Amino acid sequence: MASSKTSQLHLYSLPNEVFVHILSPFSTRDLLPLATISHRFHDLVLRIIHYRLLLAAALKEYKLILECFHPSSKLTEPHVFCKYLGTDGLSDRYEGKGSLYEDVDTAKRLGRLTCLYSRFRPEVTIEQMGTGARITPYSDLEGEPGKENPAVTRPVNLEDFENFSQLCVVASVVKVVPGTDLLLSTIEVVDGVVRLFRDWLRDQGQRSSSDAPSNSTDDSILWVDTGQNVGLKLRVRQKEVSQQQFPILIHRDEMPPASYEVDIEGLGDTATSRARADADTYPTAELHIRTTRLLLAVEQSQQDQRDYTRAVIFTRPRVE
Repeated sequence: MASSKTSQLHLYSLPNEVFVHILSPFSTRDLLPLATISHRFHDLVLRIIHYRLLLAAALKEYKLILECFHPSSKLTEPHVFCKYLGTDGLSDRYEGKGSLYEDVDTAKRLGRLTCLYSRFRPEVTIEQMGTGARITPYSDLEGEPGKENPAVTRPVNLEDFENFSQLCVVASVVKVVPGTDLLLSTIEVVDGVVRLFRDWLRDQGQRSSSDAPSNSTDDSILWVDTGQNVGLKLRVRQKEVSQQQFPILIHRDEMPPASYEVDIEGLGDTATSRARADADTYPTAELHIRTTRLLLAVEQSQQDQRDYTRAVIFTRPRVE
């Protein structure tokens, strides 16, 4: 009788808790192929990755570093640590109404996770305030008294023959020594370039001044890479400048020189233009990063730290 009961036991007789315990040590890259085994494995893998994203998005044990600079300022512009703002659509609600997978077919739920973006804002540290870095009070940008959240500025200059300028963007997930800014490990998330065109700056400035509601899916997001894994969401403002700063005679086919400052307000980026009124801007931004990329970066950092702790260091014995 006992043997007949034993013969009826099989792999799927195990409770989900046992499966989760077995699968948890697997990395996300190793888990994904297992989702094709069966519907049950698909649900288990989805649940594990969902809660991994919840933990990884906030970067509680890690920090996000942003480097945003003109190519000519690569060696002089400091990096900025970023504050986590949130991940729209991601919550601890896994099933039911209001969850990320509401009204989504089972086969498409894993793909749903790749549509999540986490938002960050750079913060100016006390040390950076004392280094003489270009910092603009946030109240000067918003016109609201009492708000002194400083914004780090990045200069962008356009000559009369230039139609655009460039900003290099490097975002990295780092592990720091608790209580300090000393880095233990660094995993690069993206290293790319965005272009700021004259016409785009002018159009964004006009859109901001019209008080129209912003749309997170419009062209205000400048993507750093072709896969749209990392992007800067900019808000552009116009700023009137005295005409005395321009030449008296300009050919009708020539564009006037323009000077901009990109203000990274704690992780928004703001740009101010010193060109004509229709090209004079204040872009502010948030950094949007695909959440799955953050998860892979955190797991890579954890693997690097495990490999480092297992490393054997050989030293030459000292001769007395």
